[in-house]
Amino acid sequence: MQRVNAIATLTVLISIFILASPTTITTATTASDSNAAPLPHILVVGSLNVDIIIPVDRLPTLGETITARSPTTDIAVGGKGANQAVAAARLTCPTGRTTRFITKFGNDAHAEMLESALTTAGVDVSGCEKVLNLPSGQGIVLLDSDGTASSVVLGGSNTAWSSDFQADHLVRNAGIILLQREVPEHVNLAVAGAAVKEKVPVVLDVGGEESPISNKLLQLVEYLAPNESELQRLTGLPAGTHEEVVAAASSLIERGVGAVLVTLAERGSVLVHRVQASKIKSKKKGETASSVVVFEQAAFPVPGGKVVDGTAAGDAFRAAFAVALVEGLPMKECLEFAAAAGAVAVSRLGAVPSLPSRKEILELLAKHSTSNFDEMHKGLEEEKRIEEAAATGDAERCSIGDAGTTIGTCTQANFPSSSSASFPLKFASRLNSMRSSSSAFKMSNSVLDWIARQGDIQGLDLIDLNYPQHFTNIKEIHLVAALHSANLSISAINVRFPDQFNLGTFTNPSLELRRGAEQLCIDACTVAARLGASQLIVWSQYDGYDYNFQMNYHSAWQWTVESYQRVVDGCPSEIRISIEFKPTDENTRISIVPSTGAALLLARQVNRPSFGLTLDVGHLLMAGENPAQSVALAAADRKLFGMHLNDGHVKLGAEDGLIFGAVNPRMALELVFWLQKVNYQGHIYFDTFPKKEDPVAEAELNIKMFKALWKEAERLSNAGIEEFTARHDALGVLELLSQTSGK
Repeated sequence: MQRVNAIATLTVLISIFILASPTTITTATTASDSNAAPLPHILVVGSLNVDIIIPVDRLPTLGETITARSPTTDIAVGGKGANQAVAAARLTCPTGRTTRFITKFGNDAHAEMLESALTTAGVDVSGCEKVLNLPSGQGIVLLDSDGTASSVVLGGSNTAWSSDFQADHLVRNAGIILLQREVPEHVNLAVAGAAVKEKVPVVLDVGGEESPISNKLLQLVEYLAPNESELQRLTGLPAGTHEEVVAAASSLIERGVGAVLVTLAERGSVLVHRVQASKIKSKKKGETASSVVVFEQAAFPVPGGKVVDGTAAGDAFRAAFAVALVEGLPMKECLEFAAAAGAVAVSRLGAVPSLPSRKEILELLAKHSTSNFDEMHKGLEEEKRIEEAAATGDAERCSIGDAGTTIGTCTQANFPSSSSASFPLKFASRLNSMRSSSSAFKMSNSVLDWIARQGDIQGLDLIDLNYPQHFTNIKEIHLVAALHSANLSISAINVRFPDQFNLGTFTNPSLELRRGAEQLCIDACTVAARLGASQLIVWSQYDGYDYNFQMNYHSAWQWTVESYQRVVDGCPSEIRISIEFKPTDENTRISIVPSTGAALLLARQVNRPSFGLTLDVGHLLMAGENPAQSVALAAADRKLFGMHLNDGHVKLGAEDGLIFGAVNPRMALELVFWLQKVNYQGHIYFDTFPKKEDPVAEAELNIKMFKALWKEAERLSNAGIEEFTARHDALGVLELLSQTSGK
């Protein structure tokens, strides 16, 4: 073997079962391990395109015009980031491991289709943002007769990443990270840099950009993944033979990469991996060299015997490799698992449609591999159950973020009807309401007993706790025991600021108190993570003013933006933080964030994927808003994190906290209709004040009312109400409402 530069290529062409996977990777666990901590998620940061696929007999030569094989094009979800996110989600679905995708949605009609396809595939897109001034990225794919795909990519919204993009909050608790080169390089640098700090391995797909990769980025990458032509372009070296591939890959390792994984189409793949650096005497005295070990993997036979479309084969390969790595497989099995994924992918048309399931890969491996993949078969019974449910129309939604839900249930997100045994949304109710009618409750009037009382509510799944009030003089272990006895899980922690912040929390003129308010929220986040909650909801009753000229609005707003940024950056990445705005309160007559529009402006300026809105119906009514419209606006910006439901007469700015739909039933019905329309993924929290009523019976009636409205909203949708809406036909809408009401 020829020595390239200073690297001693100790090309140990030993069987690839010798090298075990990195010790930093955790062993797989299935979703059935209910007492296990959440598995480190797979993080994909990258591009999202709508692929426009044009079938051709051959590629045109320079200046030539040719005719496509078909008079129409195929439209599909594409982009290397999206492909790899969907591939990882499909492969990890049975295991309970989440795949999170960070990308930019465009402002065009394709965006809704793209988001729907991703969520249907089980990808968590809660951290994504919408770009207001650019359309979705597009991939123009020329697919020739032998299945080879050539593409031209229009960046669109994929180019709209801020120059000061920060990624520290994204990489926390990730098990492995997949990057590509269809987004600006500073994004990859930020993510890879943050990953190194957290000791999370990064796989960088070289595809998507022809410009050189900086040494700075290479040195942050554990696995660099080019194909043959990309390897040649990166190194300037030939890659036609095995020896040339190893030599070119070794030159990249010398520049700082941990390993180079080269895909070679029908020739299989080669992994050149750095082993512990050693002093190896080279031709120049005193030079330091690193040794490498080389692994070869043959291509597997293509199911059906024909290559149909290679568009996403590389993405399937790299995602499968990452999944196998994070599940702790030896390197031999990692490469075989990846090779099988690539083989299945080329047997089908399209990018996302071609991506394989875990079952398909393992079936191919059972035919062509002698390796033991027993660990990867865990959870396939669950995958089979989900597939059967999907086939019968009983598929579960992919629930992201709520405590108590089954992680990894990532099938089609169609809502089952309300008559299904399993209702699609989970319910929580205000804990402090349990102190009402306490004389009828045969226990002491304490937080632990309120929890026990909520355990008697039929249909209640979750509980929200206030911090620090519900934690005062109570040990967390006792809270956990009470929750377990009540068969409830924590969904969110609500921040309640003490009176010392009566001049403002994030708007306080005292920097010390602002920092104190921020720390209180961060402490609450830490508690939320420990207890398994998914959300932190901030209601700042003191952030506002009573008199004209009392506040500098510019300063107060900027302080609020900066404080929320510090809170989000200081919280564990799995916790989503939302503001529950209220336009007026007895503590502050006018809030610094008085409306949904102002809250959305705040969210954009905070500019953190895990920061959004929790909308309270009573607060929306106080602000003079139509709650359904507010839901639509927040969902359009992908910032609808939570819903607090109640109702009220709203006289003189009062917050009545009455049973949902009791006062404004049409408002409530339209709100539920829009929750269905935007595919709301959170839980429902009843923020009501049953001062004279039995709080258990009141909570049960709230749940019953919501389910009835859900069923009625389904009927309206099936009856075609949106046809009238599209024409702005108020009389048609009202006639339809009168015909369907109560049926």
